[in-house]
This record gives sequence, structure tokens and C-alpha cells, in this order.
Amino acid sequence: MSTSSDSSFAARLRQVIGNEAIYAFGRRAGISDTALRSYLKGSVPGIDKAVKIAQVGGVSLSWLITGEGSPGDAKTEYVYVPLVDVVASAGAGALVREESIESVLAFERNWLRAHLKGNPDGLSLIRVQGDSMSPTLEDGDWIFVERQEELGEEGIYVFQRDGELWVKRLHRLSGSRVRVISDNPRFPSFVVDCADPVNGLTLIGRYRGRLSFD
Repeated sequence: MSTSSDSSFAARLRQVIGNEAIYAFGRRAGISDTALRSYLKGSVPGIDKAVKIAQVGGVSLSWLITGEGSPGDAKTEYVYVPLVDVVASAGAGALVREESIESVLAFERNWLRAHLKGNPDGLSLIRVQGDSMSPTLEDGDWIFVERQEELGEEGIYVFQRDGELWVKRLHRLSGSRVRVISDNPRFPSFVVDCADPVNGLTLIGRYRGRLSFD
């Protein structure tokens, strides 16, 4: 069963709930009746609530969020992407806690290939904090990051510096120097030497796309 990509999240949620009472579905998902009704009227849940709805409803998270692909098909190949409990700062730097996998989300492999660059099997989801990468990335966005330890062409990367996790645009300069660029012009760029063990940076991965409701 397929669903048009231009259908609303509310319509897909209604399809997931089906004939079940809203309060009963909400009880199974751990979501209040009031919240579910607001989603059915057009508001959008956070990613944590969307995950619960998809899991309880037995549907693909990518379909629930975007409307593309199918709700669920035994023949569909899925990729399980870890939702990592750390934030990457698009600002002054967010303190890194020990990485922990908060949840594992199922996405259709074909959907990932169509919407993201990189290897679908090497992805994680990390939340953005701050507005220095606005309008490309906004505070609270969930981004797909492909693990990568070597700097390639210019692009947006997640990296660690001074014990903090950042998401910025990186541009390679001569030698081991890299320019760190914010897309928001209010934040000036700066240069770091990756060979400097104290003031350098350690790549975590490359930004491959943003998870958003369509």
C-alpha cells in the first residue's frame, strides 16, 4: 500500500490510528489524548513522539514523517539508524556527554538513498542546538550524520573540539589548516590547525540531510 507524498501528517496519523479510539492508541503510545488530537488538527509532534507513534502503529517512520514510500511492507528493506543522545552545537559548542543510543529508527533503504548522500548503513541521527547554521540548519533539527574521520571536500561536518561537539561548514586551507564557517552571517568564521593536539578538531562525521515533516 502506498501513500501520496503530498498527504498531511494528520492524514497519515489518522490512517495509523484507524478505528481505534484515540485515547486507547495514545495510552499504548504513551502520548496524551490532548496531544494526539492536536496532531490530528495539524500540529507536528517532536521526533520522540513520532517514533512512538510509528512503533505502536507498526509503520515506517520515514513514511509517517514524509508520506513517501509505504507504511510497511514485508518486502521492503529497512535500515536501522541509531538516534544518538548527544547534541551538536550550531553555536558556541555543546558539552559532549558519553554517547548513548537513545533509540533505533527504521527507514526504508530506498528512501535514504533517494534523499541523502552517503552510505545508508553508516548513519546516525543527532540533534542540532543553536542558530549559527541558520537558515541551513535550525535549533532543534535532527540531522543525519555519516561517520567520517577524514576531511573531504567542503561541506557541513560534525566534529569535536575542546571536549565540545560542533556542527559547522568546513573548508580546507593549505597544510593542515581548516576554516570553520557558520552559515549565519552573525557568527564570524575562524581557522584551526587540525594538527594541533590542543586547539585542533576531531571529525565525527559528515552532514547528509535533515529529518523534517512534510
